[in-house]
Amino acid sequence: MEKITKKAKISLYQDTRKATTDDVYPVRIQVYYGIQRYFFTGMRMSIDDFENSYKAIRPRGEYYKNLKIELASVEAKANEAAESLKVFSFEKFEKLLFTARLSMNNVIDHYNDYIKILDKNDQTGTSSSYTCSINSIKEFINYKRKNPIEVITFDMITPEFLNNYENWMVAQDNSRTSVGIYLRALRKIFNQAIEDEIIDQEIYPFKKYKIPTGKNTKKAIEAPDLKKLFNLDVKGNIFQEKAKAFWFFSYQCNGMNIRDISELKFKDLHGTYFSFLRHKTIRTTKEDPKPIIVPITEYVKEVFEKYGNKKGKPSDYVFPVFTPGMDAKERHKANQNFVRFINQHMKKLANANGMEINGTMEARHSFTTQVTRRQGMEFAQEALGHTTLATTQNYWAGFQSETKKEMADMLMNFDEPKSKRNAVAAKRVARRVRV
Repeated sequence: MEKITKKAKISLYQDTRKATTDDVYPVRIQVYYGIQRYFFTGMRMSIDDFENSYKAIRPRGEYYKNLKIELASVEAKANEAAESLKVFSFEKFEKLLFTARLSMNNVIDHYNDYIKILDKNDQTGTSSSYTCSINSIKEFINYKRKNPIEVITFDMITPEFLNNYENWMVAQDNSRTSVGIYLRALRKIFNQAIEDEIIDQEIYPFKKYKIPTGKNTKKAIEAPDLKKLFNLDVKGNIFQEKAKAFWFFSYQCNGMNIRDISELKFKDLHGTYFSFLRHKTIRTTKEDPKPIIVPITEYVKEVFEKYGNKKGKPSDYVFPVFTPGMDAKERHKANQNFVRFINQHMKKLANANGMEINGTMEARHSFTTQVTRRQGMEFAQEALGHTTLATTQNYWAGFQSETKKEMADMLMNFDEPKSKRNAVAAKRVARRVRV
């Protein structure tokens, strides 16, 4: 009688035990042979993607169909590796499987996988930053090599490597801020690989190497210059007039980022105010983000009427920066062009009048300075929508709409309080805010 050989049972399993900031989870090969063990596939995806592809009998749509084919291929290779062993052992299986996935230790492939996730989540700006990071690291490794290498393994990146990279970047006239941005991306790739049990904690280089932090000086325009800038007559120059309108729109609307202005839709307008979620943090905060409330003052209304689209469907954009049907990369590029337009013409306007303005972020910094001086740090932090201040977010919910409106109107008064009556009035507003 022929002896029946016991076979290993193999399937794919999504490990959702640990919460992640990007809502994607590792897909593992689940192997049962007397006991159960798991091996990382190198793939991470959302729960919906896994359910609608691998677990679906007939996936709907090309995306899920292709994803199921890719996952089925991984499962088939695992079965092939197990069946090729005359005597099964987890150690032999892992070694054989690893030879079929050499890219598991390749830092470049890990970057590319994470960039795909960022692109899928419409995080185009962050995706671009990670692309610049790995391209810079590849350039550093290959700048003296005649034959460029195409694989960068995790163990190649040591504290000495990182120190040399930092020195090379600075020698290339890059700021330490840029070095920090690129290396924080690399650190994220390392941390993810350790979490996914691809590499060992022992080779982690960031225990001994400290990522540099550049001095991020936030320049604010003082009240007298804000008043002078606001009162400049630019009606003879339609470009400067438009740039100035959006610069001060950003200033009055809680220091609103230009990307958030571009993203504003008619469904966000609610009569006397509008609300929005910051594009920058909407996908990174672990808690449900709370909308930032902005009163619609006369000035805000004028910008809507002059530069906004005619009211359409709730999902239509208020301003004609984006158009329906644009993908994430197209929106990112359109917003960059819009920021460049505002910066270019505001610099020309300022320089022609003996002033200095570097860009749209100064509108946000100026808002922060003015509101902090008049109302205190708590009001400013909430109005800016800093998601790390959860307690302040809850505190803001109790502010009265009348107070917000009064505060918004005060922003366009660039005169410093001179009389005791003004000082008392300011204190009265502050007391009402704190109630």
